[in-house]
Amino acid sequence: MSNRFWLSVCLFLPLSLSAQNYRIDTVAGIGTFGGDGGPATAALLTPGAVVVDGNGTVYVADNQNDRIRRIDSAGTITTLIGRGYSTFRGDYGPPAFAGMTTAASLALDAAGNLYFTDDGNQRIREVTASGTVLTIAGNGNCGTATAGVRAAQAPLCDVESVAVDGQGRVLFGSESQIWMVAADGTLVLVAGNGGFGSGGDGGPAVSAQIGYPGSLAVDTSGNVYIADQFNFAIREVTTDKVIHTVVNISDVNATTVTLAVDTSGTLFYVTGTKQVFKVQGSPFAVATLTGVETADFLAVDRTGALYVSSITDERLLKISNGSTAVIAGAYPYSLDPLPNQARNVRLHLNPLLIGLAVDSAGNVYFPELAGDLVQRIDKVTPAGTMTALNTPAKLPTGGDFTVQAVAVGPAGAIYFSTFTQVYRLETGGSVTLIAGAPGFPSAVGDGGPATSARISNPSSLAFDTAGNLYITEPFDSRVRKVTPQGTITTFAGTGNAGYSGDGGPAAIALLSTPVDVKTDNNGNVFIADLTASVVRKVAPNGVITTVAGNGTQGFSGDGGPATQAMISGAAAIAVDPSGNLFIADHPSAASTISPATDNNRIRMVNSSGVITTLAGPAFGYNGEGIAAVAAAMGDPVALAADAQGNIYVNESGTQRIRKLTPLAAPVQNKRRASK
Repeated sequence: MSNRFWLSVCLFLPLSLSAQNYRIDTVAGIGTFGGDGGPATAALLTPGAVVVDGNGTVYVADNQNDRIRRIDSAGTITTLIGRGYSTFRGDYGPPAFAGMTTAASLALDAAGNLYFTDDGNQRIREVTASGTVLTIAGNGNCGTATAGVRAAQAPLCDVESVAVDGQGRVLFGSESQIWMVAADGTLVLVAGNGGFGSGGDGGPAVSAQIGYPGSLAVDTSGNVYIADQFNFAIREVTTDKVIHTVVNISDVNATTVTLAVDTSGTLFYVTGTKQVFKVQGSPFAVATLTGVETADFLAVDRTGALYVSSITDERLLKISNGSTAVIAGAYPYSLDPLPNQARNVRLHLNPLLIGLAVDSAGNVYFPELAGDLVQRIDKVTPAGTMTALNTPAKLPTGGDFTVQAVAVGPAGAIYFSTFTQVYRLETGGSVTLIAGAPGFPSAVGDGGPATSARISNPSSLAFDTAGNLYITEPFDSRVRKVTPQGTITTFAGTGNAGYSGDGGPAAIALLSTPVDVKTDNNGNVFIADLTASVVRKVAPNGVITTVAGNGTQGFSGDGGPATQAMISGAAAIAVDPSGNLFIADHPSAASTISPATDNNRIRMVNSSGVITTLAGPAFGYNGEGIAAVAAAMGDPVALAADAQGNIYVNESGTQRIRKLTPLAAPVQNKRRASK
């Protein structure tokens, strides 16, 4: 091999080979997926749409994991299709290698072909009985369908429902219309004139207005039932192509409408309450569920047994001969006992609780739990043992113990914020107020004791090497500073939202929803300026500059200067000991104003100012110990760095705390030139 040839190969090596590489692993949390190959009653899944074939095999959408799973007659669960993250791949191949996004609706024909809505990919897809994946309708683009166009070439939007009639023809809902795929593969309009509404009853179905066709069913005579979810009604297109309303749902507790038809043509439906309804003339309840809060999706098998999935309770139930049994789902409703191995614990991560911190010994701290569960601060040791810190049941204000952000302060003390105060947690379980007086939050108190000042929604806390505490106030567009002596001042921002001031004093610059703050060993303070779509740095001399993002929301710039790149929003940041900046490029739930685009990535700005993607953008979870650049992400909402340069990620979407471990750069073998 000539030296010239070897040089040309090196010039075309991917950029990632010359950049820092990372491995990704889970530190805490069992996540949302598990159990394939075992009993469905012990599996982890989030059951959605459900359908049953003639042999009793149950197919259920596991939407949080971007999969469709299959439960055989023996109760064993496996994945039929899906990679664990949102993607589109695998047409004309076996389902085991195909990828998809969420499936809001499933249907089976008499031959055993399974149809599903691939919602995020704007398609209707099929897994044939022989095991091949096909696209039936939709070209992947969002647009308005047209009658007579080949279905697989048509643009579709909001494909949320699918059904099959007795002749094997596929019907589906797209926006406010119902379409059928004819035998020649072209689209035929069944109902809806394209206008959102509820008009047209008694007339031609194609001239009617439909609110939102969230579910479809076809009876044995060919009548088509539409769950018009915006109007909370069930409408019927009879075989003479006339539309009628057959059920008006007046229950104020109803949240959805999902349909199923049995082999005799009888219509059943659920509305997100505990009841299952049957329509025979007038609707009436045929079952009231116990042990779950909601009935969200429905199927009926050939024996008349009902299958109901509960999104709230993450269970799939079967109702047969008057008895109800759980046939899939094993998420624990209560808290796991601690101490425990962190990888065996189900986490209750909330995207509003964005604290994540690591101490000098490598212990990881984060807040969790919400709703009816008691909040706490969890600790995970380097050995993987998880415990909950000793905390008071009530705060000094008389309110329940609540946590939004968490940080490690001087001498390893744990600090946390509520929505109006910052506290230090003492070793005996008591707390000491550090900042924030009770009352309506505001910027009152600058120049005085922090304990007398008012603070607003302290979404992030960070300490510098001198012991100063920095507090973000996203709604007031400020970062405040508390000295070790307890005096509070405004460090950056004026209280007016905007993006300006680079090159000048941080105290007179405009910030726009600063949601996170971090410091480095050189006295620099970094601010995640969410709705400005930038990360800013305040140097020790107080001058503020932009270090990542060009101020335009979007995605671009990998491999080039970070200040010329576009980001969707800096939800969180971290700085490692080498000065590399890490960005959770993701909209933040800490602000009511979030970018519409979600890059769902971890990006890194190295010490030379070059930005690259470390993980994402696919949403979900796809394994342990893999290269971070190949890893899916699940809503990264908090970041932290340890002394070894490891980066920790709070993934609220997959209910995991994950760790990015830097890998040594590969040593290139030197070849001796031939003589």
